[in-house]
Amino acid sequence: PPSPPRPPLAPGESFVTAANFTMEVGEAVCSASEGFFPAGCTDSGRRRQLSEFTANVTTALIASYAALDPPLTITEEQITVTEISEPSNTPRVVSVVIVALVGQGPSAEEIAASTNTQDFTDNMNEQMHEPVALESTPNVIAVVVAPPPPQSPPSPPPPSPPPPSPPPVDPIDPIGDDPPPPPP
Repeated sequence: PPSPPRPPLAPGESFVTAANFTMEVGEAVCSASEGFFPAGCTDSGRRRQLSEFTANVTTALIASYAALDPPLTITEEQITVTEISEPSNTPRVVSVVIVALVGQGPSAEEIAASTNTQDFTDNMNEQMHEPVALESTPNVIAVVVAPPPPQSPPSPPPPSPPPPSPPPVDPIDPIGDDPPPPPP
């Protein structure tokens, strides 16, 4: 069946291609079994761990693509990692979207094909120091990107200082042409 039509874009938005896949990573950090929660597994601790975890996955992705032959250059700005499993799930499951930069770097097709290799999985295992496996076959999707925020206009220069005031006028000699008075 044909794919549904794409929604209309807001001004300045555009469609770009991206590689999309899910993968399993190691074991869950916070275990809810038998009411046991390791230190740091409070809600705020969980958010901190999630942030650290997704940052670690992002760093591992960049290094894993760079270690391929031929290497792929992927930047942090291109990658979105979202944990889609519950904290108590083992292994943790993440969704990864890597936007292809138009006219520079690898295409979404190249990223997806490189992701679906044993070398990439081996690199991720090494980078994460725990088991990593693809849960879904990498595919190419279209994503909407917003334009960068407008740059703020330059700030106006500071106001100029007022012109210097003229010297005070001598009431006895308003023109200033009289000789000075003799010394006492």
